[in-house]
Amino acid sequence: MAKLKSAFEIAMEKANKINKLSPEEMKKIKEEEKIRSLLAKFYKRQITTNDLWQKLKGSKPAALNNAQLTLINSLSFKNSPYEFELKKEGILAIETLKDKKYQNVSTVESILNELILLKENYNNIKETIANKLKKEIENDPQARIKTIKQGDKIVVMHLSIEEALNENPQWKNFSKKHEEEFSQKFKNIIEKLKGEIK
Repeated sequence: MAKLKSAFEIAMEKANKINKLSPEEMKKIKEEEKIRSLLAKFYKRQITTNDLWQKLKGSKPAALNNAQLTLINSLSFKNSPYEFELKKEGILAIETLKDKKYQNVSTVESILNELILLKENYNNIKETIANKLKKEIENDPQARIKTIKQGDKIVVMHLSIEEALNENPQWKNFSKKHEEEFSQKFKNIIEKLKGEIK
């Protein structure tokens, strides 16, 4: 299998073929490659937040913004709390490297905390509805019976409360709508966060 080429290697090949990249463009490509490589190590926990801060210290504002936006774009509604916290620390560490007049640490942190509260709110509502439906299922033995047709036979299955919940149309409908609504709110907050990166 062919080795995947990095953006830098591809750019170098193009430069060798047509010699159209200026020294500034070459420098920019090298800077972007350095940031990608650093962030890859950061995601894999090969370097700490402090290491990331040290290695990006003295970088140009555009490079810092690029690194932050890459981290922000990697934030997902499905990130584990640990992953989210790691990325949050990275974003805030980079923010502290900016020139004082562009630094916006408290606002950036506040928006990141909004995302955490949104995820907590999502989980709390989901848990409340799940518990309510589980009680209804528990009190209705009929809700834990599922019939399946296998050839000419009808097979009756007795489901656990958890299995019955996952089969419940009301739960499926709620889960889908709930996730869509909160995913959209998450995206809106991410856009607000990107607007603060200067």
